[in-house]
Amino acid sequence: MIGLYLSPPPSRLWAIAPGVAKDPAATVARSIAVVVMGLSKLAKGWRKGAIKGNAEDQNRLAICYKEGSQGVKPDKVAAAAWWDKAAEQEHAGAQVRLGVCYACGEGVGPNRELAVTLYRKAADAGHPAAQSLLGGCYANGRGLEQNDAMAVAWWEKSAAGGEAESQHSLGLCYMHGKHGLPKNAWRARSFLKAAAAQGDNDATADLKLLNTCESCGAPDANRTCGGCRLVNGIREVRYCGRACQQKDWKFHKLDCGGLKVCECRNCRVSEPGESSTSAAPA
Repeated sequence: MIGLYLSPPPSRLWAIAPGVAKDPAATVARSIAVVVMGLSKLAKGWRKGAIKGNAEDQNRLAICYKEGSQGVKPDKVAAAAWWDKAAEQEHAGAQVRLGVCYACGEGVGPNRELAVTLYRKAADAGHPAAQSLLGGCYANGRGLEQNDAMAVAWWEKSAAGGEAESQHSLGLCYMHGKHGLPKNAWRARSFLKAAAAQGDNDATADLKLLNTCESCGAPDANRTCGGCRLVNGIREVRYCGRACQQKDWKFHKLDCGGLKVCECRNCRVSEPGESSTSAAPA
């Protein structure tokens, strides 16, 4: 368990970033002394607040430097420096963004361990994006020891907070049976739908894969094995129609036949919303 985040002194940013100015104060001063004429009204206001020590304005100004927006010239080093100042004041969003800087080596030297520490601090404060990133670190062993249980725990917290990336990650876990979670089509579909509803294009694509026909692979198969659905309400084997279900029966019966609650040899294709009375495949 990594300890609480202790913001590195600004000098740390330059000490570990080759080619970056040796004097952090000089870089911050340079960013403060930027020509104001070309800045938008918003950027001017954030600049004034940032100089006075307002953490939110420091965070917003850093975003301007990162994106080169609001009339501010792109400068990743200045962005990291301002995020560091905001992170020192426990600004969770700045901690997350500074963590990403360390993870990717943008404006600072790469340091995955420090990135994890920053993510954890923000995650403990309830920041969904930080929880998602921390879960990813546990899942892949980046900056700390790999731990599936911790990865899932942080993704679940993040997903409950509405983070689409975590919803997508959990959907994939249930879809493929990864990171200690069993294959569970119903749960996978639920998480993928939630992520897709927020505009996650990857989740939308994976949802289509999840809905493919078990036999021919056609997308958007909307008929399911009635026997399986009746028994567990979770594992939905999907087919285009009766012909594909009959073709796949010699394979599917090995799974479906292990379910002892129903007469699985009578497993049939069900229309969406239709009752699942048994009828043997002809």
